[in-house]
Amino acid sequence: MLNREKMLSHLKSEDDKMIAAHTLDKAESVLRGADLAYTNFLDPHQQEVVEGIIRQIPEVKYRFVGGYDRAERKRLLLIPEYMLWEMIEEPLAFLEIEGNFSFQQVSHRDYLGSLLALGLRREMLGDILVLKDGGCHLIAALEVKDTICLNLTRVHQVPVKVREIEKEELKLPEERIKEISTTVASLRLDSVASAGFSTSRSKMAKEIKNEKVKVNFQIETNPARMIKPDDVISIRGRGRVEIKEIEGETRKGRIKLTLQRYY
Repeated sequence: MLNREKMLSHLKSEDDKMIAAHTLDKAESVLRGADLAYTNFLDPHQQEVVEGIIRQIPEVKYRFVGGYDRAERKRLLLIPEYMLWEMIEEPLAFLEIEGNFSFQQVSHRDYLGSLLALGLRREMLGDILVLKDGGCHLIAALEVKDTICLNLTRVHQVPVKVREIEKEELKLPEERIKEISTTVASLRLDSVASAGFSTSRSKMAKEIKNEKVKVNFQIETNPARMIKPDDVISIRGRGRVEIKEIEGETRKGRIKLTLQRYY
């Protein structure tokens, strides 16, 4: 029904081609008469890839849902052009994981590890919101809600209970933004990232080579990659950095930047 070869021809990564082809499968099911089709959770890069594909099919309407506006991981929902979104129930579950974490500090990685140990795939899990007073709120695919509620009993050796909550009960993280005025020798990744994360350029180059830095939510190992204003540089646990404005050059030829760091 769709010219898949033409629609996928601009994609270079095999992973991108695979997720785009899967999205086209979902779109074709809607074109054949399904009222609703949806993907698993997608990271921001994958969302960009599939949106570029699905925009080429005017007979299908789409929407990304992740539980809240700033969610990082979202599912793509597809419906026929004649349907209204008000008729659609989002395939998301909202769960609270509770336990006595007074003597055991647990992190996002601990919660994710315990969930994956149940045999769940990462793409069935959305954002994990670790709460300041202990526990976390989890957004998950509706299909795995019962698996989590019935089988998740421990996180990092701490006994836990899981209960379903309403979407309105989600405790969303407060996003702090720091604006940084700086100068860099060039728009190389190691140069911009070192300014944004307040570390030396040599140390940042080492972190990049050790696969700890992502650009547009994909691991980047080349410190010399050139950064554009719409690129997102992120390091797990340290937030992300974006160029807000390029303000020209100093008399010594350095580039004046305004960066935004999100915590």
